[in-house]
Amino acid sequence: MRVTYAHMGYMNAPVRHMLESLAVEVVATPPVSERTMELGTRYSPEGACLPYKISTGTLLEGLDSGADTVVTMCGAGKCRFGFYGTVQKIVLARGRKIAFHTLDTERLLTDLYRFLRQAAPAAGRLAVAKHIALVIKKLRALDALNDAKNFYAPRAANPQRVIDTCDYGAGEIAGSDDFAEVNSCRELVTETMRSYCRAGAHPPPKVALVGEFYLLLEPYANRWIENALVRQGVEVKRFVHTGGWAYAKTLLQFFGFFDEEREYLAQARPYLNHHVGGEGLKSVGTALWSARHGYDGIIHIFPFGCMPEVVARYALKNVAADYGLPLLTLSIDEHASEVGLATRLEAFVDCIKRKNQGSRL
Repeated sequence: MRVTYAHMGYMNAPVRHMLESLAVEVVATPPVSERTMELGTRYSPEGACLPYKISTGTLLEGLDSGADTVVTMCGAGKCRFGFYGTVQKIVLARGRKIAFHTLDTERLLTDLYRFLRQAAPAAGRLAVAKHIALVIKKLRALDALNDAKNFYAPRAANPQRVIDTCDYGAGEIAGSDDFAEVNSCRELVTETMRSYCRAGAHPPPKVALVGEFYLLLEPYANRWIENALVRQGVEVKRFVHTGGWAYAKTLLQFFGFFDEEREYLAQARPYLNHHVGGEGLKSVGTALWSARHGYDGIIHIFPFGCMPEVVARYALKNVAADYGLPLLTLSIDEHASEVGLATRLEAFVDCIKRKNQGSRL
């Protein structure tokens, strides 16, 4: 069994380390690139969203490198994500003899455990459970590092040093072998990033980053928007996290302690009163929270044609208007220009900074 799976942000390295620690052969695929996008677009149905195209491209790269087993994910609700596993199985199996394992996010812990028991038959139940817990611990530590980077980089004399330190720490955490090592590495890297901050620096403007799950988490898809913002002296708060999601969808959901729809429905009212699929409710709820907690702007990023986020977009316009906040909406597909996105981002940051300077006069 030679396993491959789709990329998504910093999830790839810890998952690979988990599989290899269980003696599962992993076919490593390169980071998402233009070639990944071209492959995925070529073999995707018309109207497929960008996350589908990128994940399909990643899987094709893995199969081309010799993988014979594909691990995919699917979900439920009003979102194309529910069809990913089924459609990809049809497309990728053409002319190939491969095995498919689809992990349903509504029973993620159970499906993941069953797959690992099958992929690593020599590993005991306790070993499999320990590695699942460890990978979740790593992902949550990486969430914390990313949040720290987004807080300290705009306060540093050289934001790139903070970004580089975070990237180095992410690699160290991904390869850690126990919980104590993860904790110590997270604390050391966070303290190092904090040390780069300028004493007495004026608080930077704060921006809330909301939108569709995959585009928020995969840097290639969003054109490294978080790093671009912190380099321009803007603190970024992203409300979607890989580790937080994995923890909620495995342990909390398994024991009945997680109901995301109910939580964000209460937070999104009165601007959105119904579940619209995907992260629609969460986008509105977190944007409204940000507006009430002193944020200076909102950036809404989503794949072109994403129905839940298109619905959320209209509610976000009302939130921004009512609270007097600048709102930047970025709808992205495979034709999106990196230069064009950078130009819009720079104009948005300039707008926020001018607004803040005017309020202090």
